[in-house]
Amino acid sequence: MKLKLNSEPIRFKSKQNTVLLRNGVVEKHFTSAEAAAFEVRELRNLRAAGVRVPEVYALDGAVIKMQYIHGETLPDLIARLEISSDTSGVEAATSKIIDWLRDFYNAVDTDKTGEIRGDINGRNFVFDDAYCWGVDFEEKVYGAKEKDIGRLIAFVLTYDPPGTPIKMEFADKLLQHAVQVLQIKPEEVYRRRDMEFEAMTRRRAKKP
Repeated sequence: MKLKLNSEPIRFKSKQNTVLLRNGVVEKHFTSAEAAAFEVRELRNLRAAGVRVPEVYALDGAVIKMQYIHGETLPDLIARLEISSDTSGVEAATSKIIDWLRDFYNAVDTDKTGEIRGDINGRNFVFDDAYCWGVDFEEKVYGAKEKDIGRLIAFVLTYDPPGTPIKMEFADKLLQHAVQVLQIKPEEVYRRRDMEFEAMTRRRAKKP
């Protein structure tokens, strides 16, 4: 996507904040300066530890200006793989996302601190030609690595249309790579996946 200078900003999907792409730079508008400063600290600490996250250019009150990662989000990537039936793409993408999570867990020392990614929404993972990147770090979350992987698998399987062959293979490969790279317990991943399925059902039941 080629962007023209002084073009109209593009708005990204965000439940809590206003996120714009203006002249090739991401502007994230928070409800408070404290929340913006928190995310800046998280991004800078992760980046300093070698985790692929956007570079922060400036913090102006409640607005962060940062690097735009050219690529596609996890839901968009899966949709593309389904059109092409590219099983080799499944292997590559699942390996990239688990490698990113490994780097994140090492950076925050999950085994010692108990901190996990938490906000495992597929739109918070962006894939370029070579790597997976993480975006959105608005809070610290604590728990088990299996919680992250189980929730991620649940989200993958329920993207519309749910339960397709590519999504099933994607979920299987995610688990395989996670077990190999992160040394997690498959049975606990399944339990966390099923808990997320139940939570999704409750959320949908509350919608008018």
